[in-house]
Amino acid sequence: MAKINEGYKIVFIGCGAMGEAILKGMLGGGLVKKEQVTAAVPTAKRQAYLQETYGIAVTGDNSAAVKEADLVILAVKPQMAKTAVDQALVDALPEKANILSIMGSYDLAMLHALVPGHPVIRSMPNTPLAVGMGMTALTADSQVSEETLELAEAIFQSCGETVRVDEKAMEAITAISGCGPGYFFVVMDALADAGVMAGLPRALAIKLAAQTMAGSGVMGLKTGLHPAQLRDQVTSPGGTTIAGIKALENHGVRGAFYDAVQAVLDRSAALKK
Repeated sequence: MAKINEGYKIVFIGCGAMGEAILKGMLGGGLVKKEQVTAAVPTAKRQAYLQETYGIAVTGDNSAAVKEADLVILAVKPQMAKTAVDQALVDALPEKANILSIMGSYDLAMLHALVPGHPVIRSMPNTPLAVGMGMTALTADSQVSEETLELAEAIFQSCGETVRVDEKAMEAITAISGCGPGYFFVVMDALADAGVMAGLPRALAIKLAAQTMAGSGVMGLKTGLHPAQLRDQVTSPGGTTIAGIKALENHGVRGAFYDAVQAVLDRSAALKK
């Protein structure tokens, strides 16, 4: 894992749920000290919370926050990017500053237009970062040094797993990994509802569904087996599991996921116009 020297300064522009998950992972994993981090957020309530919870420097002035930054993490919603990253902030950026964006719909070209002249890393994390189980894809322009890219990996590895990809893969990754938790929460809720219908208390049904999904994911990662092989291990000829799978197939579960991914790709393309 990359090492971050004590003089290195990291600034969050915006620090909502995803930004806080990254901040928590960095500090909890000992990657940086609290004195190395500043968060620029607009409301006094959020500033007080971040300062009291994590002991970092906070401010409502984005431009002042970045004046000594080595790495600026853009953690605002994409629709707020041009408001948060205005000309005053761009003018205040040190020449040395690298930019790390978690704004899903902002590609490298858009980021360069937003912060011209600075090396840019684009990331696609997902919400399980909040529990240290995130999945983050990273892509960078040619200006980003290997050392800085390793540092970005270390940041996200403090709260999950990472993978480097070509930028052309990022839209599909958004549709699978970035949005994936939303799909699985729908599945979890539906399976728990089915458990309630079968007579289970709701809390128990939710716990069974959640742990079963979590364990199945870990099993896939640790065994490295194809999902079909893992499915076959639990699917006896003429048994109960194959009966349930047949019902899912009859209702087009596979087609529904194909359509979900395509809907994300279509929406992402529309947002860039």
